[in-house]
Amino acid sequence: MRALAVIPVYNNVATIGDVAERCRERMEPDVLVIDDGSTDGSGDAARRVGVAVVDFPENRGKGAAIVRGLEEAASNGYTHVVIVDADGQHMPEEIPRLTDAAWNQPERIWIGVRRMEGGGVPASSRFGRAMSNFWTTVDSWQRVRDAQSGFRVYPVTETLSLGCKETGFTFEMEVLVRAAWAGMSIGHVDVDVRYPKEGRVSHFDMRRDNWAFSRLSFRMFWGMVARAPRLAGRKLLG
Repeated sequence: MRALAVIPVYNNVATIGDVAERCRERMEPDVLVIDDGSTDGSGDAARRVGVAVVDFPENRGKGAAIVRGLEEAASNGYTHVVIVDADGQHMPEEIPRLTDAAWNQPERIWIGVRRMEGGGVPASSRFGRAMSNFWTTVDSWQRVRDAQSGFRVYPVTETLSLGCKETGFTFEMEVLVRAAWAGMSIGHVDVDVRYPKEGRVSHFDMRRDNWAFSRLSFRMFWGMVARAPRLAGRKLLG
């Protein structure tokens, strides 16, 4: 089993270098940055700390960047991908906690569940997580504790076979639901999170992206209804 750390980045020049370097300290040389059409030099900042970078000529969305990372991993013999957000909210030092879980149960998608009990966590993040957790749990028939966390481990071959269509932030919900429909389990590991007042840039738009999550939830709900007998049978059989 081999894991590749993949960092999707879009205009996070102030934090990408630090995140990439800290990932490299745990995963060297297995770190890849997907520069999703940045215009602020994020890709060059990542290169300066010595990690590989794939450049998109224009912004395609976080989901598209994750899929490209999975494809690069598949082409180079990796079995798993560790996704780390570029904005500095995750702790690369906690990568071994996720990879240890993946080594024990490699067929699962593992989510780093952000501890949001402390101060400094935006109320919008708490609300968005609660809503997405509810609908992802309903649509997948599996309990999901942090459907919006970008700190995850994906098994490469199994995830690519799901045929996800979303290219933006909504990919992170779609992939969990489709994985559950396909019989994959979702695992959880509690991790720390920080929201620095300076340097962190989030491209999540509350109105636009929460509306996108709502539309996707509606579509996935009807997909779940069509699969309900099979999902129920699977639950009954354990």
